[in-house]
Amino acid sequence: MVIKAPEDPFEYFSLVEEELDTQPAIERQTPPSIDYLIEITNFSKREIQQLYRSFKELWPIGTVDLEQFQLIYASIFPNGDSKGYAELVFKNIDQNRVGTVTFLDFITNYSKIAKGTLDERLDWIFTLYDTNRCGFLAYNEIFHVVKSMYQMMDSSLKPAVLATICRQHVKIVFKNLNIANNGKVSKAEFLQRCRSDSDILASMELFGSFSSGLLNI
Repeated sequence: MVIKAPEDPFEYFSLVEEELDTQPAIERQTPPSIDYLIEITNFSKREIQQLYRSFKELWPIGTVDLEQFQLIYASIFPNGDSKGYAELVFKNIDQNRVGTVTFLDFITNYSKIAKGTLDERLDWIFTLYDTNRCGFLAYNEIFHVVKSMYQMMDSSLKPAVLATICRQHVKIVFKNLNIANNGKVSKAEFLQRCRSDSDILASMELFGSFSSGLLNI
């Protein structure tokens, strides 16, 4: 059987996979057209193709679950315990709570962080930290995410040292956000204060490290 290559490269990949598939029982996730992805993200055609190839090499069926996602983080951050932070990022991408992430889920989120507007990046980061989805950031939530970041970077930190470092980090974040230690900040307040202080954003984001790593795998 000869496959005529369509204009859409993603459609061609799908046809080739169907032709070579020796396990038809496995359901594969078909990505949207490349034109659609160009329209809804800030990536070029070449960048989308590169990301798609990397994604498919890692997860051939076109979806990734939490455990698989954590394994990739572990390979990018070998000196730490990245499970906690990877789970936070995974849940932030898996907004529908279906337990898996598709290429569409990944690339739309990556677009916000890597090439989105400042407000898009801030919105993504706020949602990452707002683990209980209440619309406010409180001390415990920020501490939890910051702790997972430090654990990811260095798993050798002793609990007492880790706790001290995290408290100092969160104290700085709270000072920059101009909120009391026992207070909380709304999304609108978070966006407003981060727009005027780039140091807050720099101290709260790490997802780009994973995304860059994915491109180099």
